[in-house]
Amino acid sequence: MSTSNTPPDLPDPRNGLRAFLVLDGALRLGLWVVALTGALATVSALDGWPQHALFGGGLYESWAWVDKFVWVIFFFNVYYVLALVALRLPIPTPREGTYRIVPGKIPPGELIKAMLIGALTKARYEVPFPGFLVHHVANLPVLSFLMSRIFGPRTRSTNVTDPLYLDPYGIEVGKNVVVGYGAIISAHAQMRDTIEIKKTVIEDNVLIGGNVIIYHGCRIKNGAVLMGGAVLRPGTVVGENEVWGGIPAKHIKTLPPYGVEESSRPLDE
Repeated sequence: MSTSNTPPDLPDPRNGLRAFLVLDGALRLGLWVVALTGALATVSALDGWPQHALFGGGLYESWAWVDKFVWVIFFFNVYYVLALVALRLPIPTPREGTYRIVPGKIPPGELIKAMLIGALTKARYEVPFPGFLVHHVANLPVLSFLMSRIFGPRTRSTNVTDPLYLDPYGIEVGKNVVVGYGAIISAHAQMRDTIEIKKTVIEDNVLIGGNVIIYHGCRIKNGAVLMGGAVLRPGTVVGENEVWGGIPAKHIKTLPPYGVEESSRPLDE
């Protein structure tokens, strides 16, 4: 008697994915409309619009309109961040665990929560014009407090670059953490038929190089360094003051405690 290795027919997953795309598109359009409407209304209420035509004037008339556009851009970014926070607030934070996914079937509730937050996260990082200041606004008081406490990640650091936190609800970042350009930090992983959610923790005084990838469940302890381009496997624990690099990342050496190098040098050096 022969056995067949032909896999069983599974439900077509495209309808579920298309539904997510509809949600994603509607969410982005809604955020853009709310932010732009609020910005235009605020500028109009504060100082009104120039009485002369937009085109055809001299330098002074042109500057008057540019000045208004600058304020519209500023308020657009502020309202965009506030809208992200407001939409994130009612969504419960997904619990850690491993959840099975079956094509064509409704995913578990924790994954639906993660999916909704994921749509907001995409909107956070893929902002349409004129949202090119969202990163700046989200990292300055008082909106930085709201983003950290409500949207995520929970952080006590500010970066000049804008690292990609794929799962902001499941990532904690300590103080004096520097993250290089192009870094990606995750708190979930998708296998063939399951998705695992596990918190990623980055402690104080950590340096993460450019284009580093940190998978879910990692813990990077105080004073550690991840060299540029390193890929940290899921669940990896990087010890205090350790330097890791490579693909996959491995322990290279251990540094003195953070700050010792500088404090131990003579003052006349």
